[in-house]
Amino acid sequence: MAHIVADLLEALLQIKALAETPARVARLLESTDPRLWMVRRSPAERAPVEILAHLADAEGVFLQSVRLVLDGERPSIPAIRREEPGTPGRSAKRAPAVESDRFISCRQETVDLLSSCSAAQLERVGVHPIRKLVSVADLVAIMLAHDTDHLGQMAERLGTVRFPGSSPGGR
Repeated sequence: MAHIVADLLEALLQIKALAETPARVARLLESTDPRLWMVRRSPAERAPVEILAHLADAEGVFLQSVRLVLDGERPSIPAIRREEPGTPGRSAKRAPAVESDRFISCRQETVDLLSSCSAAQLERVGVHPIRKLVSVADLVAIMLAHDTDHLGQMAERLGTVRFPGSSPGGR
């Protein structure tokens, strides 16, 4: 029983962290020059606006996956399609605020759904093509790791994070 309570508490804390991601994105938008969001440091890397667009696209897949698992018996859930970083996507020409609004809208829907889940619903599972059996709580953890990874990429590429030995304009 203690294990189940700990897992539920962890999932609830992770849902709370997911709800905080839009504010973290907003702080990045407010604290950086909008032109920096369009810049690719190299052809092989996404521009920050492309990373933000990927977050918005992925959020739609995560939301769909959660709904499928909550509504079905071990349904198949989709994997997130990855764009090749060297290929400019449709998002390369969109304003960061547009992508942010798209992400925030979908994230709010996801958080509202997750916040309404019971412990039993958080334990429901679906079948992922790579990860195999994945619970709703697992999806929450995956989403949070995805957020953390991509927020770090955006911050680093926007120059709001400095690494030892890097110059302010050198990355």
